[in-house]
Amino acid sequence: MTRHSRNITIRRFAKQDLGRFAAWVRPQIVAADLNLAVITDTHDRTQWSRTFYGPNGLWHTQEQHWLAGELPIDWRVHLGDLVDGSEPNFLTMWRLRNLVNDYVADSVPFVIAKGNHDDNDKFAERNARFSGSFHPWVFNDLVYQPVAAQPAGPHITRHGLQWFDTPTVRVITLNTSDVPVRWQHGRKNYDVKKTLAVTAGQLQELADILATAATREVLIMAHAPAMVHQNRSGLRFNGQQLHELLRAFNAHTAGTLTAAGGTDFGGLVQFDFTAAQGGIIAYLAGHWHEEVNYRVNGILYAMLNCSALMGRYHALTSNYNRRQDRLLNTPSEYAGYIVSIDAQRRRLHLFGYGAASRHRQFEY
Repeated sequence: MTRHSRNITIRRFAKQDLGRFAAWVRPQIVAADLNLAVITDTHDRTQWSRTFYGPNGLWHTQEQHWLAGELPIDWRVHLGDLVDGSEPNFLTMWRLRNLVNDYVADSVPFVIAKGNHDDNDKFAERNARFSGSFHPWVFNDLVYQPVAAQPAGPHITRHGLQWFDTPTVRVITLNTSDVPVRWQHGRKNYDVKKTLAVTAGQLQELADILATAATREVLIMAHAPAMVHQNRSGLRFNGQQLHELLRAFNAHTAGTLTAAGGTDFGGLVQFDFTAAQGGIIAYLAGHWHEEVNYRVNGILYAMLNCSALMGRYHALTSNYNRRQDRLLNTPSEYAGYIVSIDAQRRRLHLFGYGAASRHRQFEY
């Protein structure tokens, strides 16, 4: 059932474009088992650039809010890099707080993953002694606490893994910036922007949550993919191990997995999936700023394009977004998705708006 969204103020052209998208997609998702409104990589910041990131990251979040009110959406999702992390820490904290407040103000429950830009390390890289980088409490207080405070969930673990259930589907959102942070001689031990990782602790949390999925199929989401399509790890630490754990779940086996990365990331992970009957639907991620689909050992990885404007004339723009010729104050400025699961037909649908493919469909 849709919720009334007329009291949310968004830009006129966006309201017209998203209204047309809602009218098109509504009859295709009304009977689905689960519908998610998903955006990723908003890279919000105060300083303006007409061909690259800027304060429109917040606008894209508010526009997702409006769209969720027009459709039968069960959860709103942000897959990380809420902020660009390239400004003084007080400005980035302000931007981060504003984005989270939009989710808190909505009646739709939400999940927010951590991205590698969300600790403000991009700004700190340009400063002596890495000043301006966030301590872990910032993301914990501004993001994880509001996520955990919702009456309708999701569950959230010590390592930032989040999960919730429907009768037929379990959705698990991983923290691929699971980096133990310490300050050594006034400098951070890891640059989180450059360190995508999951620790053995989070892998154990994942193993325990997968083990109790019962008959449910499992949708995995995260900021970054565990694997890249060349069959290489997508994370600096334990991408391959994460992927192998998902393979073990599909095979319904039990055993021990060895996570790598020394005392910070490594350790033994015990798993027993013999009682589970479902499998992995897909692994959805952002981070790459493009769309691509590939399977590794039968597991589908589907990348979602960045919400943030990436104009074709900026040096850092991906080839995918350069071909889109994304322009400010047009529908190509943003990108977002409705992720819809039809459990009866065993189909995953990715409906896109803005600089995104209109429809991708996968069997599972």
